[in-house]
Amino acid sequence: MIVLHTRRWATGRSGLTLIELVLVIAILTVLGGLVVQGLPNMLKRTHLAKCSDTIWSLNNAWSQEFATSVRYPDRYDSLLSTGGAAAYDKVPQGLKDQTSVADLSPTDVAALNAIGITRVVDLATVAPGMNVTDRAAPLGSAERVLATTAKVAQLNLTAHESAPGGGNLLQLKRHLVRNSDGSYTDNRTNVRYIVFGIGPNCTAVGAGRRIQETPVHFGASDAINPATTYQRYLVVFSLVTDSTGLVTAYFEGAAGNDVTGPSSGESHIRQFHEDANRGA
Repeated sequence: MIVLHTRRWATGRSGLTLIELVLVIAILTVLGGLVVQGLPNMLKRTHLAKCSDTIWSLNNAWSQEFATSVRYPDRYDSLLSTGGAAAYDKVPQGLKDQTSVADLSPTDVAALNAIGITRVVDLATVAPGMNVTDRAAPLGSAERVLATTAKVAQLNLTAHESAPGGGNLLQLKRHLVRNSDGSYTDNRTNVRYIVFGIGPNCTAVGAGRRIQETPVHFGASDAINPATTYQRYLVVFSLVTDSTGLVTAYFEGAAGNDVTGPSSGESHIRQFHEDANRGA
């Protein structure tokens, strides 16, 4: 018996129907809107995480330097210009609002010299169109020796504590003296905080040194960026005067340089998690 097999060909088609195409476009539009809406917050959180990691690395490098040579790196950016006599105009507004140009006494200079800080580099004039962060204090800039009445940027602790973002974003505690009952006495009248920038002239920067190149702090806000504003990381030192008049200098830590002013790695992490909890 002969069996005849019949073959049914499926009626294939290519492309999408109009309804399917409209549905695909609608889904892509919704997804695109979600991505665009969340992109700024994603970038902000990425900057916060990166900055926190960089600050931690800088603190670790500075601690290793002191453990090795009993001195901290030298030749920081002063954040000031023309010998420290002129007001700074290249740093973020938050840093301007929370610092002032101050003199160092001979005992202040001696205390900083004792931990390795002897010279600073002032910010240079930047030609129009040039990147401020890269050119404000380029490698090879003339340095200024710290001497009597040397100008530096001093943190105004009260202004820093009352600044937007929660206050005391540097997590400074040197001015708090612990009492026997566990309470604290505010001793800020005898504690000064000095702020410097970590530029390419710093002795910790370069091949074979603690950090290979000078890191740039990308702020979490579009209000500031390295092209228009000095965006190097910062370091904070304290000058503590005891009851006998002796001044001792301490390294307080590296800091970010954001629109809200100088801030520690811990404050970046806190802001990261607060944004995450808010769904930002």
